[in-house]
Amino acid sequence: MFDFVNYTYSGVLAILATLFGLAYPLTIGCIERIDLKFNSTKLAQRFKNEKPFKRFRALLVVNLIVALLFPFLMDGCAHGRIFIGLQCSLAIALVTYALILYSKIIEYYAADILQKEILSDYHRARDIDIDKKQEEEFFTQWVDLTPTLLSSADEGLAKGIYQELANYITKKYDEKNFTYDLYFYEGISRINETLCIGQRKPVSVNNTNSILTLLLFADSEVSANSYNYLWRNLRVQLFYNRDEWIMEYWKSASQKLWLWMQPVSTSCFNEKTGNYYTEEEVRLRDKQREVFLEFHIMLCAMLVQQNKYDLLGLMLSYTQSSLPSYPLVPSNIGEVLDVFGRMNRNVYEASFYYEKKYQMPNMHGITGGKVVGAANYYLALLTYRVYVIAWYYNYRQILEPRTLPNTLAELKNLRESLNVFQEMLVQVADNKELLKKTISLENLYAEIDQKSKQFNGAYIRTPNQIVSSLISDIDSKMKRLREEQPLSIDKVTSVMDELREHLERVIRPYEDLFNSRFEQVTATTYNLDSSVMSPFENTAFVEAPDISHIGIADSMSLYMSQTFSHFLASAFYLEHPNVDYKISFDSLLDAIDRLNLNEVHYIISFGINWAYFVDRKDGLTMIGEHTYMYRGVKVLSLNCPTEFFSEMVYVMNYDDRPFMTFEKPSEEMVDRYNLEVQHGEYNLWASVIKIKDNPNIIDEESKTKLGNDKNKYSLFSAIWMPMLSFKPKDSYKMISIKVKYRPIDEGEYDPLDKIKPF
Repeated sequence: MFDFVNYTYSGVLAILATLFGLAYPLTIGCIERIDLKFNSTKLAQRFKNEKPFKRFRALLVVNLIVALLFPFLMDGCAHGRIFIGLQCSLAIALVTYALILYSKIIEYYAADILQKEILSDYHRARDIDIDKKQEEEFFTQWVDLTPTLLSSADEGLAKGIYQELANYITKKYDEKNFTYDLYFYEGISRINETLCIGQRKPVSVNNTNSILTLLLFADSEVSANSYNYLWRNLRVQLFYNRDEWIMEYWKSASQKLWLWMQPVSTSCFNEKTGNYYTEEEVRLRDKQREVFLEFHIMLCAMLVQQNKYDLLGLMLSYTQSSLPSYPLVPSNIGEVLDVFGRMNRNVYEASFYYEKKYQMPNMHGITGGKVVGAANYYLALLTYRVYVIAWYYNYRQILEPRTLPNTLAELKNLRESLNVFQEMLVQVADNKELLKKTISLENLYAEIDQKSKQFNGAYIRTPNQIVSSLISDIDSKMKRLREEQPLSIDKVTSVMDELREHLERVIRPYEDLFNSRFEQVTATTYNLDSSVMSPFENTAFVEAPDISHIGIADSMSLYMSQTFSHFLASAFYLEHPNVDYKISFDSLLDAIDRLNLNEVHYIISFGINWAYFVDRKDGLTMIGEHTYMYRGVKVLSLNCPTEFFSEMVYVMNYDDRPFMTFEKPSEEMVDRYNLEVQHGEYNLWASVIKIKDNPNIIDEESKTKLGNDKNKYSLFSAIWMPMLSFKPKDSYKMISIKVKYRPIDEGEYDPLDKIKPF
């Protein structure tokens, strides 16, 4: 029998397991110290996920269970030595994994070794490209380790960080993929803030600001995300007064624009593709340069806003060429005003564009244009800077604005923006400290005098004079364009399409009156000419006008439809001027009942609200737009703008109804007004022609009314001439009913008994 009390071997193993169990809290303490050391829960979580830690924890639990359970199992067991052997094996495994775990703990206290482990895992996950989340997890673990690496006295560790980031960029560059992972952007932001908080060193690899300049790698495309994170991190550096780092970034940005983003044209050879640049590639390069320059103008505007005058002065004077060149700084009046016009045009095209993209300190949310105002203020400063830098070319090239825009809309926007710019020039002129510290300007007129002497006494205009002259030129060009800018074919076509659609909608209820049914020679025909001619400003029909014109086709078609309705109602009145019955509105359907009408009859009404009776009178239904059916009789309900002809009902046989035709304008009229057919079925003809080119198309009254501005107008002509034909009066029967509304007309009514069957 097994002696439990005296058998000591199992007891020793149990004690050993217990000792390791007591050491477990110390292991847990290591996790806490890792968290505190690296200030990272991710690294602490990584330690908890290490296989040695998990296996040690599992073996510890198993050994403790075995230590308590095996002595009882061995009591009276003939094979007790098997239990002893198993317990011994578990104890050996526990000790082994304890030693492995302690070795792993030492790795976590050696940052360089831990970095190698993490990066090895990251590279494996990245290259296999199976689990993106795992790739991100390892990268963020490494980022959490970087504060410790950067604070180390070993510069090699810091260089290793930059090398890893550079490897990521170059790998993406080789893949032609410039959309970097979000975890990468967040990682460099974390590293950047760590560097900003860290101790300043006179000589350090960190002073090159490579953490940000990596995003400007060679000729790689700077994506929208890259711009967003560049702005965010430059703001952080500005907050921590890392002026020297911002200057290093500025140098790299200048080199990128100068070396890798040169302007190209279709005559330039693209070494990457082995062909000449296409128009699309040229547009893309121009857009890239525009956005890149805009970003750095806003950066300088932020420095002005934060009173970083000394830093801005260094940036504005930075050049690497013997003949000074400033890629990121507009250095002549034309360039300054081009950028100014483009940036302010963006504000018109997309509200809050700059507020969303370039948030500045103490400016959050909707800032009422303060962000673009800061940019305008900086551009006004650059205008004065033009007079300070050396002029190596003819002064006219430096002071003359570029070509003005060719559309009224752009000219108007520029005109309004220049008024603001003039105010900015005054404000900058009053800020003596800004002028002195940034561009070393103390006396503008002294600089102008010096430049005048350089060019043999040439007249050099001041910034205000240049802007005032430009405003005058804009006014002149706008006046000229209002008269001379060609009409847009697309605009005119669009208006004609709208007019045609309106006419189709107006004429749709009259389909019953189409197509001749009897000899028109013997018929009585009424001219329903609904043509209209009206002058509109030329700007209504040009591309990008300075004033928005809406509802042109609506107004023309409304006039035509009302005229047509008036003439149509008047034609019926002239055809049958005598009223047969006067009936109150409430008794209208009762009166119609007494006429004993059936499906061979037809009712045409003007200004009668038949919809009122639909749910109140049996037998009346609406079968279409303006069309009703009452007990087998078809009813055409038409509008009438003229009160005298309105509130009338005409009854006739369906086959005796009048018919409508559409006359074509005369050849003389077609030639005079350059008319073109817009709707063949209804003979709608129309045109838009400039009065300046055809002064005789308007009468003297219109010329007097338009006065000296007549050349700013175009004549919109819409010719539509319906003709309504009735049978001879003695060949058919028609009766008329005048409908009276009690609230507005208390006249006499005919009794229903008076009404006789039709």
